[in-house]
Amino acid sequence: MKRVCFFGIFDPNYARTKVLAEGFAQCGYEVVFCQVDPRVHLGWRKYVVLYTQGRRLRHQHFDYVMVCFPSRVLAVVIARLLLGRRIIFDAFLSMYDSNVFDRALYPARSARALRDWFIDWSSCRLAWRVLLDTNEHIVYFVSTFLVPRAKCIRVWVGADEKVFYPRPAQEPAIFTVHFHGTHTPLQGVSYIVEAARLLADEPIQFRIVGNGQESKKVREMARQWGLTNIDFVDNVPLAQLADYITTSHVCLGIFGSTLKTTRVIPNKVFECLAMGKPVITADTPAMRELAELDIPPLVLVPRANPEALAEALRALACDPARRAQLGRNAAAFFGAHLRAKIIVADILKQL
Repeated sequence: MKRVCFFGIFDPNYARTKVLAEGFAQCGYEVVFCQVDPRVHLGWRKYVVLYTQGRRLRHQHFDYVMVCFPSRVLAVVIARLLLGRRIIFDAFLSMYDSNVFDRALYPARSARALRDWFIDWSSCRLAWRVLLDTNEHIVYFVSTFLVPRAKCIRVWVGADEKVFYPRPAQEPAIFTVHFHGTHTPLQGVSYIVEAARLLADEPIQFRIVGNGQESKKVREMARQWGLTNIDFVDNVPLAQLADYITTSHVCLGIFGSTLKTTRVIPNKVFECLAMGKPVITADTPAMRELAELDIPPLVLVPRANPEALAEALRALACDPARRAQLGRNAAAFFGAHLRAKIIVADILKQL
């Protein structure tokens, strides 16, 4: 039987990992996990535990070894030492880009920035193949970390289909706009709050689920403007998140002004498409890659533009027929192009 090892320091319940594992299983592979939970094993101990677990598998055959996100260079090194050279590194995103340019945690010329660059560069250099979520992201890795283009494979993020799937509509009486995600500059939550201010006198209610770097800022914005049309909700379990999506009329993607916004398609877009919901998100090169597959069921607006977002929401609020059509198109689009088996079959074809 064909076998693949999911290796590293990662959460096996993270959406990206679950999609890939389910896809490999549906493509006829036995999926073996060699995984360390960083919440249990801290510091250097997690690498010792990973090495110990990996040694038990070193005489077993695997067609592929997948070093899963967010594992980095040391996990790749251990995988190569124990399990051979056919290591697939699921980079998913750049530590350097996320910490330095998106979140702006420290300057680009700082020692910590150089460390992050080296981690990204060496992780990719040691791997046999590198997985990234969009072609725009591949271009960035090729130019920034000197990764050979032939090493890189675009892999759509997808969604956990056991949680996110079309359900009978349970839309409330008031037009409800749903967003979930971490409050980082990439997400552009501040622009959603500004759009809510522009729509404050209209029967439109916003639900913003999650927290993060900009949570305090966006809640303070809403407080200063006296907005009563936003419900802020802390992080919730996936099942409850799916219930929130079900009880909404339209869902939101990302709207940030950082360059990373142009390169990624976040989990939430795939999850909402999987549930057959209309999605409004920023018009970016990455989002337009979906058009290579088909006409994507997305409403695209200029990024970092609350006026355009407000206008798009106002238009959908007044057009239930269009919302229903977008929802049907979303479910059909996801089923045709973005299911786990389809995603992994495309990886295998490129391998």
